[in-house]
Amino acid sequence: MTLYQIRPLLQDMGRNKAKLDKFSFSYANLRFEVIVLLDRQPFELLFGVVDYNFFFTLCLHKGYVLDDMPDDVYYYLRKLLKLNKNDEVLTSFKLMLYFASQIPQKYSGRKVEPHEIAVHKKRDVPDSDKIYFKGWRSHETDGRQVQNLEKTRAWLGEEAYEYCKKYNISSCWSDIPNERKPYYPPDKHRETNKI
Repeated sequence: MTLYQIRPLLQDMGRNKAKLDKFSFSYANLRFEVIVLLDRQPFELLFGVVDYNFFFTLCLHKGYVLDDMPDDVYYYLRKLLKLNKNDEVLTSFKLMLYFASQIPQKYSGRKVEPHEIAVHKKRDVPDSDKIYFKGWRSHETDGRQVQNLEKTRAWLGEEAYEYCKKYNISSCWSDIPNERKPYYPPDKHRETNKI
């Protein structure tokens, strides 16, 4: 599917120098949250079905070409929608056309926290139960090597990954929600520690 409907949003994100955005839409009895990640190649759209702990990712390639919805995702969504074989014909294409009609035209400015991305990508990293961002640890003086680079790349993006690798900074995580700190990029940690 070619998702031209996302072009105005991506252009507005570009004007605002935003690499992340999120928006919501509903279809029948399901509410979806979508996180748009522009700091990866290809771009990624992370879909979460609110209240069902169900997530899937579709990549957006050059020319606004969106990956097809995997069959297992489609059939599980039909189950959540409580559709059986005799109900209305809902194809994955029709569902994605509806999604396309719900894409906002403007960047929302809503903050996306790392744990919101982490729930989509937990299987990709070690210590995947630790999804709450706690801060940064610089290893300039302790002689240790950077840790959590793959988690940093998967959950925080390529720019944070490259910065941490270059300056020997580790991202720190917890599995306890109350230990969560608001996210800030690693270069801000480095600037703060120079003072």
